[in-house]
Amino acid sequence: MDVPLAHLDRLFDYEIPEALVADAVVGARVKVPFSGQLRDGWLIELADESELDSLAKLRKVVSPEPIAVPRVNELIRAVADHYAGTWWDVARLAIPPRHATTEKAPQREWPAPKPLESATVLPSYPEGATLLDALREGRSPRVMWQAAAVNDGPGDLLGGVIEACDATLASGRSVVVVFPTVREVNRALTRFRAVFGHGAVASLAAELGRSARYRAYLAAARGEARIIVGTRSAVFAPVHDLGLVVIVDDGHDGYAEPRAPHPHARAVAILRASRENAALLIAGHARSTDAQALVERGWLRELALSPGDSRRVSTPVRAVSEVDRDRDPTAARLRIPSVAFRFLRDHLAKGPVLVQVPMVGFSASLSCARCGNLARCPKCEGPMREKTRGMPECALCGFRPSRWTCPHCHTSGLRTPLAGAARTAEELARAFPGVLAVNSSADRIRDEVPDQAAIVVATPGAEPEAAGGYAGALILDADVTLARADLRAAEEAVRRWSNAAALARGPREGGSVLIVGTDTQPAIQAMVRSDLAGFVARELADRADAGLVPATKLARIVGEPDAVNDFLDNDDWEGIEILGPTEVGPERWAALLRAPVDRGRELTRRVKAAAAIRSARKERGMLSITVDPESLEDR
Repeated sequence: MDVPLAHLDRLFDYEIPEALVADAVVGARVKVPFSGQLRDGWLIELADESELDSLAKLRKVVSPEPIAVPRVNELIRAVADHYAGTWWDVARLAIPPRHATTEKAPQREWPAPKPLESATVLPSYPEGATLLDALREGRSPRVMWQAAAVNDGPGDLLGGVIEACDATLASGRSVVVVFPTVREVNRALTRFRAVFGHGAVASLAAELGRSARYRAYLAAARGEARIIVGTRSAVFAPVHDLGLVVIVDDGHDGYAEPRAPHPHARAVAILRASRENAALLIAGHARSTDAQALVERGWLRELALSPGDSRRVSTPVRAVSEVDRDRDPTAARLRIPSVAFRFLRDHLAKGPVLVQVPMVGFSASLSCARCGNLARCPKCEGPMREKTRGMPECALCGFRPSRWTCPHCHTSGLRTPLAGAARTAEELARAFPGVLAVNSSADRIRDEVPDQAAIVVATPGAEPEAAGGYAGALILDADVTLARADLRAAEEAVRRWSNAAALARGPREGGSVLIVGTDTQPAIQAMVRSDLAGFVARELADRADAGLVPATKLARIVGEPDAVNDFLDNDDWEGIEILGPTEVGPERWAALLRAPVDRGRELTRRVKAAAAIRSARKERGMLSITVDPESLEDR
């Protein structure tokens, strides 16, 4: 039932009136009385009798459509237990809202997917052909595939995913492919439908609208759609006879659900593949520490080129450090060193060039022109920024002062220590007159750019596709990306840079990547040497030394001081390490509960039990619980 209390996260018995017996099927939506109110519920099991003497009666069958069938119910329960949450909180993320008109309307026929003519991407990797054979034979391998960072050939990430799906479909099973954003879903749908047939591929994403989303979900639940492509909630798609789950670019933060209990699509895919004996493919141009941990434990098999082979086929990468602007007139004028300017000039002769910058807008931040202190909002003390030239505004409250005055030196001049995408595009357009300059960031994201000389300035994840690939890719402000206040800053930087490099042409076509940053940084050196596996393995070892996920099991408890303390009093936490509680904001405290990975289930069980005690006692105060938090900072 839709009851938000942790101690009531269980099944309840109700009597089914004779008039509702025909529609009361397992998995149906129902209405039931509870505590003087009529509540939403799902019919999970049917029985001839109950241990209770007297039962309240089922009030209404909202829909006889069997949605919460046993395999769906069991997955939702497994995810809820894994994240110390409740069944209903996970169900509202997994099952889209009902659309009655769509449910009652006749559904179209779903044609069988067309077979792929031949596979060329995965067979170019060691054991890639073996993976495809295993999928065709109905087996369930679990693989982490790191694709080469190049525009075509072995770097065709989507092409390799399609080949894995085709092999699985040949065995008579279904596939679910998950992407981090709807923009990437739309890109993938074009190729999937071109290969398998337009009517054979279903899309499942909230951005599609309530009717279209529910229609695709019904097609999966009824066993009509065998190919589901969607965003993070699609990992729950109830396809029949699941054969393969694919998570593309699993390090993307779009997979982390912001709503409680904050399940990550990668973890849900792992749980589902294990429960339904399905194959799992985690694919990307980079690899996350979470995937690397599973590789090192032997749970995932690695499919990747050696650093030497990768360097032969991937877009070559080199790095140049920031230089003294007083000694480099080009750097003083354009904030890029002379070698980067020459890189742009040389590659523009061959086609479009991608320029990746870490921030959007005209300026990501502002500081006082005289004393250099960070400019703060006079109303809320938030940082001042400049999304549009000459219009400073607060990044928190949006206030636009008519005249800003520095509280330290009392001057009103502002400067921009770090330019954003808009300003970078403007400066480069002036430096290369007559060359098309494109800004793809924030609300101006472009999907494609023409195959001609053009400077395409984009933020990570907003890079347009170029027909035939980019002639080159220039990555600016690498040190700024690495200096982000995030425990995964280096890992995320490598992921962003690898995805940018994968849009550039290969070495035979003259493509290359230039990173502007401290060339001795391990992350930059990993890009230059094409040794991402070694870099991520060292990152994982560092996380193990620091006691962070995925090398250890964590639960983060955040809330009002009394609420946090009362929660911690609900268990003796023997064998569990407690860090904190410490103050993290006004009337906001946080505590970390830590245990070895092999005791992870025990930790989540005890966290959930403590939450149930809290709700049963009606303990006051706001509190949030996050198991395996992606970040230890409040977002």
